Amino acid sequence: MRLTKILLVPVFAALATSQVASAGEVVEFTLKKSELSTPEQREVLLDRIERVSAESCHSSSDLVTRTAIKACTEDLASQFVKNIDDDSLTMLAQKRESTVYRSARAASVRAQ
Repeated sequence: MRLTKILLVPVFAALATSQVASAGEVVEFTLKKSELSTPEQREVLLDRIERVSAESCHSSSDLVTRTAIKACTEDLASQFVKNIDDDSLTMLAQKRESTVYRSARAASVRAQ
């Protein structure tokens, strides 16, 4: 029985990994040049990139963790931004990644 458990773990791990957008899967994304023309349009475009990435990485499998889906989403969005190769969009994406969120408690501690 012990041998069976050892063999099943890699099988389940392989099944879980294949449910998230796999390395061999092609995810297409189209955009118009006009979507890069203003800061507001770049914000909307980046929102769409993040949404498409999340949808592509989403899995209905209980074996896939939220952490794996989040990592897949972030990686896919990063690849889209890199391939679009627009400096303003890249800077916006980097700004979003580095945004720090503080709680009200942290703000009140600073005020003292």
